[in-house]
Amino acid sequence: MGLGRARPTRAVRVSTHPAQGLLDLSIWRDDLCVGTVKLRPDEVAGLVSGLTDGLARLATTPPPAAGSASVTDLQTRLAAVESRPAAPRPSAAARLRALAVRVGGHLPPALRGWAPLVPSGG
Repeated sequence: MGLGRARPTRAVRVSTHPAQGLLDLSIWRDDLCVGTVKLRPDEVAGLVSGLTDGLARLATTPPPAAGSASVTDLQTRLAAVESRPAAPRPSAAARLRALAVRVGGHLPPALRGWAPLVPSGG
């Protein structure tokens, strides 16, 4: 069973493991499982109860006022954050040079003039 169809790249899937007496909820992003939880029947009952109570509250709650963020707006913002490229990581040579500069004052006098033997471009 897959949920979260508003964004086809994210889903919650449910699988059962009768031999272990567990139900598995997993969170998927595209074809990658990014989180999972195994629940005992009593835990599933508590989850279903919480979902039912939440759904009942939603049914009796007036819609949000104009101008407040909707689920679609929040999903759009989340997608924008998730699609941002990660900040480029400095090369190993650059990290080594920075480390040498930071610890230079803490090195024994014989090593204070030491510089790593790495190309200057990285």
